[in-house]
Amino acid sequence: MDTIGVGLIGCGTVGQGVVSLMLERRDRLSRKVAAGIELRHVIDKDLRARRDVDIPKGMLSDDLACLLKDDQTRIAIELVGGTTVAKDIVLQCLEAGKDVVTANKALLAHHGRELYAAARRAGRCIAFEASCGGGIPLVESIRRGLIANEVQALYGIVNGTCNYILTQMVAGGKTYASALADAKAKGYAEADETLDVSGADSAHKLAILAGIAFGIDVDFDRITVEGIQAIDLTDLKAGQELGYVCKLLAIGQRRKNNTFSLRVHPAFIRRSHPLANVNRSFNAVSVYGDAVGHTLFYGRGAGRMPTASAVVADVVDVAIGNAGRTFEQLRLLNDVCEPVAYMPIEDVEKRYYFRLMVPDRPGVFARIAHVFGAHDISLSAINQHEPEASAESESVPVVVTTHVAREGNVRQALAEVSSLGVVTCPPVCIRVVEEHEEF
Repeated sequence: MDTIGVGLIGCGTVGQGVVSLMLERRDRLSRKVAAGIELRHVIDKDLRARRDVDIPKGMLSDDLACLLKDDQTRIAIELVGGTTVAKDIVLQCLEAGKDVVTANKALLAHHGRELYAAARRAGRCIAFEASCGGGIPLVESIRRGLIANEVQALYGIVNGTCNYILTQMVAGGKTYASALADAKAKGYAEADETLDVSGADSAHKLAILAGIAFGIDVDFDRITVEGIQAIDLTDLKAGQELGYVCKLLAIGQRRKNNTFSLRVHPAFIRRSHPLANVNRSFNAVSVYGDAVGHTLFYGRGAGRMPTASAVVADVVDVAIGNAGRTFEQLRLLNDVCEPVAYMPIEDVEKRYYFRLMVPDRPGVFARIAHVFGAHDISLSAINQHEPEASAESESVPVVVTTHVAREGNVRQALAEVSSLGVVTCPPVCIRVVEEHEEF
């Protein structure tokens, strides 16, 4: 079989891991794969950047045309990141007759429909295992391993930065700011952490995973997204007392009448749920199928070598022809799926946790309870700790959990409670997510 040339565009952290795997472990790959695979080009805008891998002379260049014009290079790996330059690069590679491997979840979440269509016009494919869950083989498992199922729901911890921060807050008793600083010091968070902690990164991955799990054309703008910036250690401790652990969850659900609920937000889950024990920077995704029931995928969700592992797996899949056939024949990508109806977040029904800071005097909570009742919200438990003797504030925290209630009713009730003049700061609200029912 002829040797298949590969070109890498973007030699940052993950790119260097890909170079390491493809050069230093080439013999190992050749023993496993009949097709010859050869890294021929490494394209990067900064030729003087310090790198931890040795790139052979003549392989490194800042000229994308070297890759595009090389007929022996049939696979292009895009690791530039972002949604502008990366999009142009992918389109150029497809037009030049190259199959594309990418780890760029933001690019596919925002422009997947256009890029997949461009690949089909060019008779090429796009492989993207590394875009979701780092080294966890999520895309392949859901897309092919669960093909016989109608997926009912997926719940994912898909951002290692947020999971590390929340783990450190609980395990180390740290504030959000302190846990974030620790994550940055250990390399689990970027200098600008916004994409991670805002929930946007998780939403990008949810858009991709929900698309292939449900076989729908996901509109990224219809995903409800909330981050962890406002999470307070007080609430995590209160949740522990109630038997809950807080996680940032990416949730996709198939609802009645074939509508879909897609959302990313912090949530309390019971300590007995498998996702509750996913700590530090690990990722995990629970997927529920109508035939298989509950499946769980767990592993390193980010990092140089785990992500590089998924990239190289895609390169091999493209080289042996599997990726091309899968791309062409499975009707699971945005450009070949129909738009769907989305359930508004206001219509989602679940249980809730509230923390209210109120004056410690008679009659206050009776007024609050009346508001909840008027909005058809039934309270399941109320917990008030006695104020500490040294406390200077006259307010005390009251923790409330509810029975299942409609989100729209909850929002209206909290707005009304805030206007009563009996709460001393905005109420804290965290959704409580119960385990999905199998079958």
